[in-house]
Amino acid sequence: MKNLICAAFSFKEGFNTSTQTGKTANNQTTITYLKNIFVTLTSAKIHNPDDDVVLFANANISEEWTRKLQDNNIEVRICPFDEFVISKDFIWALAYYKLCVLSHVVKENAENKQYDHILLMDTDTFTTRRYTDLWAESDFGVLMYQVGHDFTHPDRAVIREDFEKFYPEEAKTTPITHYGGEFVAGTQENLMKFMETCRNVFATMTSDETKKMHERAGDETIWSVAAALTDAKVINAAPYIFRFWTGKVFYLVSNVTESNPVCIWHVPNEKETGFIRLYIYYIKNKEFPSADRVAHIFGITKAKRPFSLSDLLFRIKRKISG
Repeated sequence: MKNLICAAFSFKEGFNTSTQTGKTANNQTTITYLKNIFVTLTSAKIHNPDDDVVLFANANISEEWTRKLQDNNIEVRICPFDEFVISKDFIWALAYYKLCVLSHVVKENAENKQYDHILLMDTDTFTTRRYTDLWAESDFGVLMYQVGHDFTHPDRAVIREDFEKFYPEEAKTTPITHYGGEFVAGTQENLMKFMETCRNVFATMTSDETKKMHERAGDETIWSVAAALTDAKVINAAPYIFRFWTGKVFYLVSNVTESNPVCIWHVPNEKETGFIRLYIYYIKNKEFPSADRVAHIFGITKAKRPFSLSDLLFRIKRKISG
């Protein structure tokens, strides 16, 4: 038995790709995403050589890119975008394909029982360590990344307001938690329960013509509402993945690169910069640079405590007394 690490890539002409790139799907943005995908999945395979690593796409990828991925032991499979389909009026419409892929994988695995654990992650992530602990903890429930937004944060408010609109009774007793769409992991049994809830939530929130989800409602809305309603235990995946923001407007770093390090870095603002540099580096050197160098390329700096005279005096006294 093996573990499955997978990512999803969907292409629909004219649909928005992501709010970070601010672009619609076309050939140029597709190449950018394929370079991101290459870095994401190659780094995952390097650190987890015994696990299957698969890219799921809703359309054929060029022979050149399929070969590049296969040469690095990454399989490419076609999965039709036939579930969780929503209008392109929703800015995250293409992101719903992740739900479709995980639903497809779980159904298929129920028949062939090929994998012990399954992980679906975003294509703007970078792996730095083996997933041993990640797989061990996912035996106990569905691992999802709790973003940490407070009750009135705009992103969480979009999810909470839709939850209150479609599930008014449940919303009275359940404070909705914002889970990111970049990471979902678990066993076949737990993911089967969870994805059944996701399908029910999506049906409820899209079939009533008198109610509409917020236009900013994306896959994270479905993941988060399902997490609040599912019978499967949901566990915060924060020990294994961290979302680094490296944009000038919102810059967020953490000590999780070294102290209590996570094994997956999610770096959404680096799609057109850091990931492209890492792709070029790998093609040239057939390996990635050290984690310290990767952090520098992504613009992730080490957390530093301001120096003060009291620090120096304390260290001198401790050294003398020791």
